[in-house]
Amino acid sequence: MKILAAILSYLPGVLAGVVAVEGAIKGAPGATKKAVVMSAIGAAAKAGENIPETHVQAISGMIDTIVTTLNQSGVFTPSTPPPTP
Repeated sequence: MKILAAILSYLPGVLAGVVAVEGAIKGAPGATKKAVVMSAIGAAAKAGENIPETHVQAISGMIDTIVTTLNQSGVFTPSTPPPTP
């Protein structure tokens, strides 16, 4: 139960990061946006935030769930690839 509480404590920051990246680089592939968020989390972990690697992996799954939920609810709209000439 302690691990679940710890993972859920990251939710507000991860959600804010996902929304910020979506707004900043709208139109980029989802994998690119996720890499940006994960990079920020990795930097925080190395900078002394004391985020265990198991939590970082759980956060990765949390990002997928957040994005899926926001896509399905219409908060995020899928980007349309440019037409092929």
